[in-house]
Amino acid sequence: MGQKTDARIFRLGVTKKNWESKYIEKNNEESSLYLYKTLEIQKYLSRFFGLYKIKIHTCKLFYSENTLQVFISFYLTTKTLYVISKHLTKYSKRSLTCFKRLQTHVRINEKNNKKKKNLLRKKPFNNQITNLKKFQEEKKVKNRVNLLASKLDKNQTISLKEFQEVLLESLARYTKNKIDISITLQNLNSTKQLSRNQIKDFRVTFKQLRKFVRNSFFKEAINILFITVIKRKSAKLLAEFISDQFRLNQLKTDQIAISRKDNYFLGFLKQSLKLLITSEVSSLTGIKIVIKGRFNRAPRARSVILQFGKFSLQSFDSKIDYFQSTAYTINGTFGIKVWTCENKN
Repeated sequence: MGQKTDARIFRLGVTKKNWESKYIEKNNEESSLYLYKTLEIQKYLSRFFGLYKIKIHTCKLFYSENTLQVFISFYLTTKTLYVISKHLTKYSKRSLTCFKRLQTHVRINEKNNKKKKNLLRKKPFNNQITNLKKFQEEKKVKNRVNLLASKLDKNQTISLKEFQEVLLESLARYTKNKIDISITLQNLNSTKQLSRNQIKDFRVTFKQLRKFVRNSFFKEAINILFITVIKRKSAKLLAEFISDQFRLNQLKTDQIAISRKDNYFLGFLKQSLKLLITSEVSSLTGIKIVIKGRFNRAPRARSVILQFGKFSLQSFDSKIDYFQSTAYTINGTFGIKVWTCENKN
């Protein structure tokens, strides 16, 4: 007997107006080439942001022959600032060595110029024209020193502008400086304006989750769940967070501690999602999470299903977002699938 297709997956590509990548092609051969290039750039960006422990919410690419436009919305985790500072200090150390070399070069040139001043006064005007090139080169070196000095002062206070510069440099190297690249970044950590009723409702939900406050995952989990409930197309962010949390839970060797952590985290997800979806803040009508793996080191894998709200599967206009991710742990792999159904309004 044939299996019935899942209606959630079937409705994903029916009315998809906002595509994640766009490119202008002239032939059928060019379309396949642009598709390959966009996929490679997406993989590179996911690796790059993964190094800095930054979660990508949405990534859109507009590709053509000479230009590449990248639009990324991201979420900064608790470890990101530490990792960015670590990578930027390496970058600043390299610039420090270059700065010292240039400084010594300038000092030597200044000493030589002082000695040669008297000789240049005695020589005719034609000899001064020959030294014009040397003067211009020294001026360039001094400008470079000033630029590096200003960069080193800025590196002490870590900002996302420097991260954007590093990202642009790395993308330019990856594309071999053949394309004009423009990047626009959106930080989802910035607070959103809420009404008084929404703030009151959120405080009530926060009070009900008071018993989970002492846990290490609580602060980050609440922020990510709040973003998934408010923002569109946030299934990817939630799925990646759950996979990371399962991987971190199973780093310990004690099996009893691992099973306790997994069950405790699943209980937190159940309670928090139930409260957030029914609140006034949410823009979702329903959410479904399926986690499959060897819980408590069981011989066979079992699946845990968390479903809250409603999915309007009979209408093609229902806005459903889907993403799946895998967590590689000591007890094998855990597969995480997330579906979110958004309000039509």
